[in-house]
Amino acid sequence: MLKIFFYILIMSFCTTSHAHWDSAYFRKASDGFTSKSKWMSSIRDDVLLSEIAIPGTHDSAAYKGFVDSVATQTLNFDQQLEYGIRMFDIRVRHTSDRFALHHGTVFLDVMFGDFLNSVDRFLEKNPSETVIFRLKEEMKPNNNNTRSMSETLEYYISLHKDKYVKLTSLNTRLAEVRGKFAILSDGREFWDYGVSYWQANIQDEYHLKTNWDLYTKWEHVKEQLATATSGSSRTTYINYLSGSGGSFPYFVASGHSSPGTSAPRLSTGLTTPGWKYSYPDFPRVSCFIGICTIAFEGTNILTRDTINQYNRLGVNRTVGIIIADFPGESLISSIIANNKNLQK
Repeated sequence: MLKIFFYILIMSFCTTSHAHWDSAYFRKASDGFTSKSKWMSSIRDDVLLSEIAIPGTHDSAAYKGFVDSVATQTLNFDQQLEYGIRMFDIRVRHTSDRFALHHGTVFLDVMFGDFLNSVDRFLEKNPSETVIFRLKEEMKPNNNNTRSMSETLEYYISLHKDKYVKLTSLNTRLAEVRGKFAILSDGREFWDYGVSYWQANIQDEYHLKTNWDLYTKWEHVKEQLATATSGSSRTTYINYLSGSGGSFPYFVASGHSSPGTSAPRLSTGLTTPGWKYSYPDFPRVSCFIGICTIAFEGTNILTRDTINQYNRLGVNRTVGIIIADFPGESLISSIIANNKNLQK
């Protein structure tokens, strides 16, 4: 009877979810963001783009309340810019001589022109800043175009030529790109309009077969953080916190059992002390009579905590460009604070 009692007790720990709120992951614009519209103004003009720690978003246009497998962002473009995002992941489909923004096959109900209009307005008000975006063809063009993708991009740039700068290197000084936007070209159609995205050192191991691959994803993120902070100032490091496939993007970012900011944490199904060496960076929670649940933890939270450790240690090289789904206030702030040694 005693064995049955302990078996039931352990199984209850394995399946229990735990309420969890953390400011590294926000699912509402009202969750507590603060303005960071001029954070680049504190960085010296001579600093290279490759040296700067920059907050970014993955599938930046997927913010309009789509299903969980598609949604990746909380904030619209204006809000992302206001709250500190300076690197965007823009994926397009060429249709009717325009660029529609897509996440896979899903049209995100927003156009490339909408994005550039937001960027233009923001830079007009905040000339100390620069905006960088990856430009990638996400879906094959339809058959109603009368011009090439390059010609369509040329058209868009002509509408914002005062704010556009063509990068030839990621080792460009910040002074040369303040008040401008620049393209990281991911695809031959865009090569003439910016530096190659693939010049960067990139971690983007995005596919998870199941939720239990989250720890492996975190290990890739953690390794790239270490690589960046010990790397060359002339190398641009890009680190994607995002993941999908057998897991929802919100789960990878938060470790939650459902999308909400304060949703319960999901349990891994393991407990200590029996599995004390498993998932060492995941939290031990709800401890009772020496038994603790090992809960999942999202990449946003784990990354924020690791960057804060680097910030306290004062490492010379920054963590580079950090690209996240649903980044919250404290994640964005930790990345910006990582630039302490680059300030005026």
